[in-house]
Amino acid sequence: MAILPVRDLGKDGAITDLSPYNLPLSAFSRAVNVRFDEGKVRRSPVFRTVLSSIGYNPRFTFGIVPSSGFDTALVVSDDYVIKEYANGALTDRSGSISASSDPRPFTGTTLSDVVYINRPDRVPVFRDPAGTNFADLTNWPSTYRAVSIRSFGSQLIALNITQGGTSFPNRVRFSNFALANSVPDSWDETDTTKSAGFNDLVEMDTAIVDGLSLGSNFIIYSSTEVFLQEFVGGSFLFNFRKLFTDSGLINQNCVVEVEGKHYCFDNADIYVHDGTTRKSICDERVKNFIFQGLNALKKNRCFVHHDPNLNEIYFCYVSGDELVGFPNADRCNRAAVYNYRKNTWSFVDLPNVSSATVMNLNTVTTYAGSTGLPYDTTGGSYYDQEDSFNRHVVFVGEDLAADGITSDKIYGLDLSDEGSIAFPLDTEATKGAVFERVGIDLDQASRGVGVRGYKVLTRIYPQAQTNNTNKLLTLEFGASDTPSTAPTFSAPVSYNTETDHKIDSRAAGRYLSYRVSIPDTKDFEFSGFDFEVTATGRR
Repeated sequence: MAILPVRDLGKDGAITDLSPYNLPLSAFSRAVNVRFDEGKVRRSPVFRTVLSSIGYNPRFTFGIVPSSGFDTALVVSDDYVIKEYANGALTDRSGSISASSDPRPFTGTTLSDVVYINRPDRVPVFRDPAGTNFADLTNWPSTYRAVSIRSFGSQLIALNITQGGTSFPNRVRFSNFALANSVPDSWDETDTTKSAGFNDLVEMDTAIVDGLSLGSNFIIYSSTEVFLQEFVGGSFLFNFRKLFTDSGLINQNCVVEVEGKHYCFDNADIYVHDGTTRKSICDERVKNFIFQGLNALKKNRCFVHHDPNLNEIYFCYVSGDELVGFPNADRCNRAAVYNYRKNTWSFVDLPNVSSATVMNLNTVTTYAGSTGLPYDTTGGSYYDQEDSFNRHVVFVGEDLAADGITSDKIYGLDLSDEGSIAFPLDTEATKGAVFERVGIDLDQASRGVGVRGYKVLTRIYPQAQTNNTNKLLTLEFGASDTPSTAPTFSAPVSYNTETDHKIDSRAAGRYLSYRVSIPDTKDFEFSGFDFEVTATGRR
């Protein structure tokens, strides 16, 4: 009999693509709605109901940081209704603009305290700091359309242009320099008194998808190539050069800048680059699982979002993988979550969401004000409410009756028992956690038993705890005799982290497995365990 200690379970995260028997003991074959941090497996953030009904299908959200007071969030519908969320209410800011339904994504940006929203079916719209409603962008040619508009330095950059019905898919158009609190006064490249102009990237083989600043440069992405735009001044103003020829973006809003690097969601990879070198961060880890599950017909739903509070990046997409909690979703139902500090991957169920932003929320809630809500599932503490300017990730999502989501909503992303958003847990949107490891052959830790050895798992001594009054975790144990055979799991066993210290098992085979499930939404920590294993000979 051998006691085999396994520790530091937060070190490797989920590695779905390699054969399980080739994984280190601290890695997991699959992990959903968990995160890996501080050497532990922990509950992923939950969804809180910030606004229980939007009243229309949201397609885009964009946070606005005012000079004082709480942030606000724009929520844009499929037919271009623009409303602004603040203090628990939505206010229409559409003004006189209108549009019909269009499947293409929105993009948004700010420059000189002016907010811009764009979709390629119509003229971009803007709101200056003194304005209330949005309006068609002043000085923008009425017959021009752009796939994306971004800010760079003191100028706006418009990408993939249509002019008077003629498409220029590789055209980069830039405005004149913008003054404070004002829109650019010209896009006219023929005006020699201005700095507006355009450049056609004639070397680019596929249409421009999007762009984003990176330090002092601007990076332009097609679906297959990456170009760099750098400010050089003088009569040329910008220099353009090719960076990469075998990578790009899968959709608009699929790149974020974090710590001087771009994290990019490509059509066949997820990679990071610093403007010079590029590296895949999912290859031989979770790449196959992501792209085999991704619905390519709905790639125009994909987006990427950075959670600065937890050092995680959400790569969001529509998936048909066998683990999804919202299988009927038309918008994003899966996020592959990368922790760039720990270099680990996990997966999260998304409740049919379309977009995300970061904003602070007026989270001051009293006991009386939570009447009708389960107070113990409302996030935050009294101290959090004194400092309610902390910024949080906010998602917008559609109703999905087939999967139990009853209305369009604004969600706040927050830790469960240790959260700081004083809004109620959304039980429709938040799924339970599960993580498992199959194919444990103990060839490195079994003191000579190896793959040939027939092993009996007799006991496990978990190192786990919960912060909730509900102290139960559910564990299952299994085994198989060949690496290609799915393990047969035992009946689930409840483990009380407060009163229990071990779990008995009779799992037997050459390859051992275990699964931990937490069907409710409590926070928990699972940092390690001891296996008690008996080798019964070789077969």
